[in-house]
Amino acid sequence: MLNIKTVKIMSSRKSGLSKRLLVVLSLVIVVYGGVIGFSRYMGGRFLAAMASTPRPPVSVSVAKAQMVMWPQTLSAVASFKSIQGASLSPQSAGTVTGLFFDSGDVVKKNQLLLQINDNVARAQLASAQARLTNTKQARDRQRNLTKRKLTSAATLDQTVADFREAQAAVQQARAALADLQLRAPFDGHLGIREVALGQYIAPGTIVTDIEQWDLLRVIFSLPQREIMRIKIGDQVHLRVDGLTKKDFNGKISAIDASVDPRTRDVRIEARINNPDELLRSGMYGVAKIILKQDKQILAIPQIAITFKSYGAYLYVIKQQQGVDVVEARSVQTGRLHQGYIAITHGLKVGEQVVIAGQVKLHNGAKVQIVPAPETLIHPQPSSRQGLNH
Repeated sequence: MLNIKTVKIMSSRKSGLSKRLLVVLSLVIVVYGGVIGFSRYMGGRFLAAMASTPRPPVSVSVAKAQMVMWPQTLSAVASFKSIQGASLSPQSAGTVTGLFFDSGDVVKKNQLLLQINDNVARAQLASAQARLTNTKQARDRQRNLTKRKLTSAATLDQTVADFREAQAAVQQARAALADLQLRAPFDGHLGIREVALGQYIAPGTIVTDIEQWDLLRVIFSLPQREIMRIKIGDQVHLRVDGLTKKDFNGKISAIDASVDPRTRDVRIEARINNPDELLRSGMYGVAKIILKQDKQILAIPQIAITFKSYGAYLYVIKQQQGVDVVEARSVQTGRLHQGYIAITHGLKVGEQVVIAGQVKLHNGAKVQIVPAPETLIHPQPSSRQGLNH
């Protein structure tokens, strides 16, 4: 009996403890929920108050869209070629016995560059000269005898023919001797030397290259529809990667006689002076033909345009209840010229566009117009900028 009473007492104590724990847990949940609810309520009130507070206007600088006269241009990728250039190689085979230049030398016309072993050629020349002397003496004797009528005319004719044959043999030997020498065909700059002393070389082996740099040809192509817009003598402006601070100007010197049937392009040649020898044959650049006709273009400073994957847009100033606001507007752009960009669609003459302060703007934002720096209103052309078709 005592054991049963003890168990009942312990069970009642556990039940009371569980009820007290349940009450405490309920109080904690109520308090915690009240704190969270109050925090969210106050946060909502704060956000509502912030939303109702008027935002200060954003300070921006503006420029007006205006019509300007721009030169018309055509652009193309161009290659540079020297007026005079060649790969030098000997006409005869043999062992190199003399090298009289080094890579990169500046040479004069007819300057000796390379000598091939000429022992055999010299011996052949000496033999031909000896025979020439002998045939000359024989011819002279026959002439004297013929005058005295002591020999026939046929014998004289044979000695004259032998003499002329000997003369030709001497000329041939001298030519063979000259073929064992390599000389500069004109004044110019040599390239990398490709042979060494003692090396056996065959005819056609490239020894080095020679180029003239003071005057260069510029070769580029234009579509056939542009043929009637260009003519010989038109100005050409060139930009070259790596030489952005240097301007190169030339004139069209030739237009190809035919159009490439595969590409329907016509090749154009211009010539430019290269007195500082900054350009090299084989380099490339962008050639821009400056046409005579000018054209009125609606233009704004290029800095006003923001380019995105879906296109170009800008901010235009509008009046809304006496307050300046901005309107985000998509536009279509054209070519660049000296810091300005042409607008072909989406903007009217006289409209004001934002050129500084765009980062903080959104469509409909209030703005305060402040004076713009002179460099923004009248941008200067950068060294990489030019005329784009």
